[in-house]
Amino acid sequence: MNVSTPTNSYEVEQIGAVTSLYFDISTGWKQWILLQSDNHRDSIYANGELDLQHLNKAKSRDALIFILGDFVDAMQGRFDPRRSMAELQERYRREDYYDFLVNDAIDFYKPFAHNLVMIADGNHELAVLKYSNTNIPDRVAAGLRATTGSRTLHGGYGGWVRFMFNLSGGKNTGPRTSIKMKYFHGSGGEAPVTRGAIHTNRQAVFLPDADIVVNGHNHHSYYIPISRERLGNKGAIYFDIQHHIRIPGYKQSYGDGTTGWDVTKGGVPKPIGCAWCLFSLETKEGKQYIDIKVISDVQGANPVSVSSNDLYDGRIYDDDNEGE
Repeated sequence: MNVSTPTNSYEVEQIGAVTSLYFDISTGWKQWILLQSDNHRDSIYANGELDLQHLNKAKSRDALIFILGDFVDAMQGRFDPRRSMAELQERYRREDYYDFLVNDAIDFYKPFAHNLVMIADGNHELAVLKYSNTNIPDRVAAGLRATTGSRTLHGGYGGWVRFMFNLSGGKNTGPRTSIKMKYFHGSGGEAPVTRGAIHTNRQAVFLPDADIVVNGHNHHSYYIPISRERLGNKGAIYFDIQHHIRIPGYKQSYGDGTTGWDVTKGGVPKPIGCAWCLFSLETKEGKQYIDIKVISDVQGANPVSVSSNDLYDGRIYDDDNEGE
């Protein structure tokens, strides 16, 4: 595949859980952000077509891309108790499954490498680390840096991203401001009633410094802006918004409603898609500030059918079926 060329103008550093991006901006500046999670690339239920569509749109918008956990399904390893070859796309059914996942992902993301800021851990990737002692997002990020010269970073299951702005357009001069984004892949189960939205109330309490809070994991989707009353350093009251975003991802695991984990456990159909943020430098009453707009980009899933003819019953590892 072709390798993307650098277009975004920013500096980046990562210290522990905090990743910081530094921008020199001036009047008219805008920046798109693509937030993805739960791509589950190797699953038969993954909607790779929509995933690719969003990545191409991100490239056309010169967007910064953040993939926040479970970008691979990765459940079919030799020692993974969840293993079911019926749910694995055929081209991944091979002995070097994890290595192939890594190399395939590096090749796939090369055209987007200079837009791709971070690939973070999800519960699926941490399960691979637990059972097979390898971290797939870390390897993919390192591979993209080595092969494309990108600055793609590996992120944790949770962490912070600081967008730091110098408003004068020049180096280290003039007024500054920032946007602080807390990301957490997610926790908990189906949440059929609240869809996980109750987490916004909990997170708003213990994450008072976050301007944006992003979750994935449960494959639901919502955007909830929470208005806050604040008191400035000079004693002036003002109101702001904390933006809570849940990303649904691209796994259509309800299938056609006939079989599978989601169906047998009483799960419900989920939307698929991503979320976008648009940052822009605006002026109000003579003061410059960064405006944040959040756009949910979701749609209904396709009814994926897994008939008995599709079930895989062959070997994938040499020692499968030993002694039979």
